[in-house]
Amino acid sequence: MMPFYTFKCPSCNQVKEIQQSMKAASPVCQRCVNASCGTHIPEMERVYGHTAKPQFKGEGFYETDYKQKDDNIRVDKPDSSS
Repeated sequence: MMPFYTFKCPSCNQVKEIQQSMKAASPVCQRCVNASCGTHIPEMERVYGHTAKPQFKGEGFYETDYKQKDDNIRVDKPDSSS
């Protein structure tokens, strides 16, 4: 499965999400090609958005397994005098 990438035309500022491989060439803006009858063929530029840190929920992930435990938990120890 190939990922979606966001591209923007530098001429008309049209933004599109296109599914393609990482190694594929930049797509051509069809709006500009149609408007100029094929004489002006601008390549769209890839837009890099702000991505957030993924949040994993549940057990089995580093952040939930290795966080500091609450120090207020009291553990009863058995008497060693018996």
